[in-house]
Amino acid sequence: MADNKTQPKSLDVIDQLGLTMGVKEDGTKTRRIKDAKSALAIFNRLKDADANSALQRARIDGMFDGASPYDQGKLNASGQSQKTNLNFGEAQRLLDISLSAYVDLYSSLEKFVNVKGTLGEDAQRHEWEDTVSSEITQLLKSWPEFHSNYLRLCTTFIKHGVGVAYFDSPEGWQFRVGSFEDILIPRQTPASEEAIDISVIRRSYHLHELNNFIKDPKAAAKVGWNVDEVKRVMTKNVTTTGRGYGGGTTDSEYEALAAQLKNNDLLIGVENPTVSVLHFLVRETDGTLSHYSCVESSPEKFLYEKPSRYQSAEEAYVLFTYGVGSNGTYHSIRGLGQRIFSHIQTSNRLRCQMIDGAMISSAVMLQPESSRALEELDMTFFGSYAVLSPNVNIIEKAIPNLSQAVQPALEDMQNQLAMNTDTQSPYGPNQSSPYRNKDQVVSDMDVSTQLSGAALNLFYASWGRLLREVVKRIIKSPKDKRISDFYKRCESRGVPKEFINSLDTARTKAVRAIGDGSRANRLASLRELNAISGSFDEVGRANLTRDIVSTRVGADIADRYAPQVDVPRETVDNKIAIIENGHISQGQQIPVLSSELHGTHLPIHLELFGQLIEALNTGQADPMQSMPTLQAMYQHVAEHTEFASGEPALEGLVGQAKQVLQYGEEMINNTAKAMQKEERDAAQAQQQMTEEEAMMQQQQGGEQQQEDPKMQSAQVQMQIMQQKAELEMAIKQQKHEQDQAIRDAEAAMKFQEESRQ
Repeated sequence: MADNKTQPKSLDVIDQLGLTMGVKEDGTKTRRIKDAKSALAIFNRLKDADANSALQRARIDGMFDGASPYDQGKLNASGQSQKTNLNFGEAQRLLDISLSAYVDLYSSLEKFVNVKGTLGEDAQRHEWEDTVSSEITQLLKSWPEFHSNYLRLCTTFIKHGVGVAYFDSPEGWQFRVGSFEDILIPRQTPASEEAIDISVIRRSYHLHELNNFIKDPKAAAKVGWNVDEVKRVMTKNVTTTGRGYGGGTTDSEYEALAAQLKNNDLLIGVENPTVSVLHFLVRETDGTLSHYSCVESSPEKFLYEKPSRYQSAEEAYVLFTYGVGSNGTYHSIRGLGQRIFSHIQTSNRLRCQMIDGAMISSAVMLQPESSRALEELDMTFFGSYAVLSPNVNIIEKAIPNLSQAVQPALEDMQNQLAMNTDTQSPYGPNQSSPYRNKDQVVSDMDVSTQLSGAALNLFYASWGRLLREVVKRIIKSPKDKRISDFYKRCESRGVPKEFINSLDTARTKAVRAIGDGSRANRLASLRELNAISGSFDEVGRANLTRDIVSTRVGADIADRYAPQVDVPRETVDNKIAIIENGHISQGQQIPVLSSELHGTHLPIHLELFGQLIEALNTGQADPMQSMPTLQAMYQHVAEHTEFASGEPALEGLVGQAKQVLQYGEEMINNTAKAMQKEERDAAQAQQQMTEEEAMMQQQQGGEQQQEDPKMQSAQVQMQIMQQKAELEMAIKQQKHEQDQAIRDAEAAMKFQEESRQ
């Protein structure tokens, strides 16, 4: 790349490029780029400043693409056309090794992202988060350009140290990928998206693509398109003739061209050149980015103009940078290509020289005695014999063995490459040691795909920002068919739409692959986890098995052996709710705390409540004996339902609980009425029996000795006291059991809070 010391400082960029500060004296915004011609001048300055760097990047790309180490034209001109001039592909091999590690970072994952929700309780929210993360990953995998864009992004990042992912608009969720060939920024710009005052994206469009922007002229003008300028550019770039355009007014020419495009005339797209369009993203004083577009060739006006179109730089583009360079600017960052270029060129030339030496040393040296002898030089073969023409002598030569001199140099250069790149580790077991264990052998097989921690962290930092923006756009783009299908799949798996729309996108994180791009490291990590898997719960052990199988056979066919576990993890609240059911079954009233996970408690309580109602309806339970349990369960469920009613994510569960409560209320009322009727019937029967006994005594004429009134009164008092004592004892016992239940619940809640911390 060019020497950055000759370039303007970042503080002078605005003046050098002719940008305004964008604010009038009255505080209102102004257009920071005056017109299309000023924009083109800015582009030309940026392109000229990047000319030397562009040339160096082209040389680096040529090295990776197999370009020869010598200029063949210069060799021919100097009489060295027979000199070996080969690129042995060492640079491409290093690129493939490094790229394979980055491919492993996402190909080994079943989820690319982890989203964070804001609705629902812990257990339910985690389940929904996992579901949404899986469906977002499926959405990205189903995008045909995702794989190619990811590979290009990683390739550019590795080659040149800088890769760019950008969006065509604030709405679409699909991103594009470019490099410094596609995006120009002022030199000396600090390596941060927020520090870029202006960037220029160069793209080529077919005529039908430009026409699609202005199919509806009114709508196009409303969103920022200059319809007349687009028509002028389209008609100017038409090279085919004889179809009604090429003469007349711009409108008539465009109408003829549009008619052909409407008829799906493929000849228009094939025979006419593409139009190079420059997109300018200008940072305003409030941090927003304005968008201007014009053609690269002789623009008259802006094709497109939209002030503050992007709310932030991250909304427009995300830059992947390998470090911050030598002085903290984008153009000082160096990738793999810059770091190995000189080594690879020298290595190729040494290998070419070694081949030339081998060819010379294997050849027979003949020396004619005269020029005439050279012209008459001939060799005749007679079986295993060869006869030379006269006046030709065989020369005994002493040519140095170049392989002995070159080979040590090549080996030293390869060691330096291994030390100075992230594709190979300079550390590890002794390759010649006979005592290498199984782990060392596996590690040696995969050592070339290990990435350094620095490179990995830098890549994930940008990859996470890009995925965070993608997730945010997915939520904001319900009109896309793929997005609509995504919502349907989530809803079919029990995730409400409200949960997706309320995601905290700022907390979205990229999932990091186990092993940092190395299959051997991943297997080693999984073996370590397997050694302590006894301390995992059932879900954790199932996930570990799944990861091991996926590493061995791939995630695509892992379901054949270890299907994914969709069962949510149980929390301590599950146990608390079960304990509460035991106490409630005994008729004890258990208070409900506002801090409890009501979405976890309600399904457990509703199951027991429903079973009790069903038993009463079918006559399998005694209403009088079940009445205390029924009342206690009704009160407990009603309190949970009241707390849960304020959470939108529990709307479905609350509706179910209210329905069960209605059945429970009817059952309580009916049971109470039945008990009252039974009591009245019993009283009437007792009264009737008393009357019948009195009549029988009178009829029999028997005289029964009346008991002493005082004795009768004493007996009644004793009965009352006994009943009172039994009642007090029952109340104390019930209170004791209720207090014990409360203490158990409080202890469980305390344990839950401590475990969460």
